[in-house]
Amino acid sequence: MKTTHWIGIVLILLVSCKKENRWEKVEVDPAKVNLEFTDLSQEFFNQENSLESLQQKYPFFFDETTPSEVWDEQRADSVELAVFSSSQKAISKEKLKSELNSLFAYYQYYFPTDKIPHIFTYSSGLQNIDSPVIFGRREGMLFIAMDGFLGQDSDWYKMERVYPYIVKSMNPENLSSKIVEAIGRELVPFDPRQQTFVDMMIYEGKKLILADAFLPKTEDYLKIEYSPEDFEWAQSNEGEIWNFFVEQNMIFDTDKSNKERFIDPSPYSKFLNEIETDSPGRIGAWIGWRICKKYLDENPKVNLQEFLEMDPQIIFKESKYKPKKGNANYTPRREISKDEVDSSLE
Repeated sequence: MKTTHWIGIVLILLVSCKKENRWEKVEVDPAKVNLEFTDLSQEFFNQENSLESLQQKYPFFFDETTPSEVWDEQRADSVELAVFSSSQKAISKEKLKSELNSLFAYYQYYFPTDKIPHIFTYSSGLQNIDSPVIFGRREGMLFIAMDGFLGQDSDWYKMERVYPYIVKSMNPENLSSKIVEAIGRELVPFDPRQQTFVDMMIYEGKKLILADAFLPKTEDYLKIEYSPEDFEWAQSNEGEIWNFFVEQNMIFDTDKSNKERFIDPSPYSKFLNEIETDSPGRIGAWIGWRICKKYLDENPKVNLQEFLEMDPQIIFKESKYKPKKGNANYTPRREISKDEVDSSLE
């Protein structure tokens, strides 16, 4: 994409996304959500708090097999303290509370019988930045490693050599989407017996629909952890992507490599042809999202909880999903062999 057209394309993109978000009509009052916040690391690194008192107060935060001397060393470690200081500056506590109050106001609206979690923030010393959010639905706890959101240009990430395709979603503006992603792993039922490619795509799509419901004012590209350019590419080439999946007989295929090629995080989706490096990763999740959106457009009376429980095959069939093909060509010049697929994933 040419840089000179970037602003115009993004403006068009954001307007189009706004029109198709059916969840915006829901009104909630974030002020009525009583979230509790605890900064675990602030207490941990405060030497006025004894280690024993912290272990008694927050037993879930400490590994019982780790000697006290190791914890004491960590509390005084200069690198740990520096990372903690950076995490404190990444996003203000006021902004964090505002974002999460809004998010959980929607959560409470759609799941009124669920327990609103206690929010625990901490600095992981860069140990948990690859999976910075943990949500316990039954326990009523949400843990956020704030050093997972220092910004993609953070020197800490450069030092850790975090892959570019991963670091681009480690910004403060990605925090809410990461939280919904963790919530989705708890709320969206997973059936290991349903492992066709379309089952897996719709499973991911359901989690992204949760992001639509909980973050109706957030831009769609952030929900799927794309850049604006990646998102525009996916929108522009939706028909070609689907046509590729159909022509390669992948829709009802149970080959596990499809997940690695098109759903798992990666620098690009592996079409095994000359255009694949232009594509963003997780394009299968994007298609699953589009199928789910189409189903909900066709069935506006289905509520969120009903939808999440639905059989993915029914969603696919009743979505009547069939995007129009454009001018691009995603069909390989010859049939792709299994050996080629396997070698591309090594």
